[in-house]
Amino acid sequence: MFTAVSHSFHRRRQVAIGRAGIVLAALGAFAGPAAAGAQTSARTPTGVFSGRIALAVSDPKGDFGKNTGTGYGLDLSGLWRLEEQGILNLRFDGTFLSYASSTRRVPLVGTGNLIKVDLKTSSNIFTLVGGPQFLGPKGVFTPYVSALGGFSYFGTTTSVDGSDNGNNNFASTTNSSDVSLAYGASAGAYVRVYKTLQRDVRLEMGGRYLRHDNAKYLNDRRVEEGYQANRDPIPLRGRADFVTYYIGINAILW
Repeated sequence: MFTAVSHSFHRRRQVAIGRAGIVLAALGAFAGPAAAGAQTSARTPTGVFSGRIALAVSDPKGDFGKNTGTGYGLDLSGLWRLEEQGILNLRFDGTFLSYASSTRRVPLVGTGNLIKVDLKTSSNIFTLVGGPQFLGPKGVFTPYVSALGGFSYFGTTTSVDGSDNGNNNFASTTNSSDVSLAYGASAGAYVRVYKTLQRDVRLEMGGRYLRHDNAKYLNDRRVEEGYQANRDPIPLRGRADFVTYYIGINAILW
């Protein structure tokens, strides 16, 4: 009798262990893919938006090239993916360029030549353009082309500061300012230099051509003529085209 009871208890334990094993296996089969999916979605970037900061150099063309020199500055860019494959994107570029500057040491009026100040003149271009961008085959090297439209601000400002006040100007005047429609295109490439599960980091290099049909601007010669004649400088007006070359770091932000 004891043997029969022992055999019956042993059999019940095996059945219970078997049922528990089936339940644990089912839970594991359900929880495993869910956990893996959650881990993937948490660690894999969407690649919807990337940003870039770059050094920029402008090369003026046509009459604008005859009247002004090379510009230097910074270029910021954002790229928004419009479809899953990432071929069609929306691009925005913002650029600051300084194409002319000068400093004159002059006496402060009414100080008997005892106090001299720095008279600084700077001519700059602020540009904001956007438009569709098309990516080529993706990989370590990914080319692109884009069509762009927007506006540019051409401005020249003169300020006064002393040599011992930390370059903090105490007076300034805008000598010329103008907003002109801008349109053109850009072409370049991304070169992947670093890749993680969170994001890609890429070197971006390219060039952007912009045309301005009727812009008003000053150059160093017109500023000097106004200074020597003790009058407001007379701006130039006409077509202002230039190519901006840029190289910088692009990273997927989200």
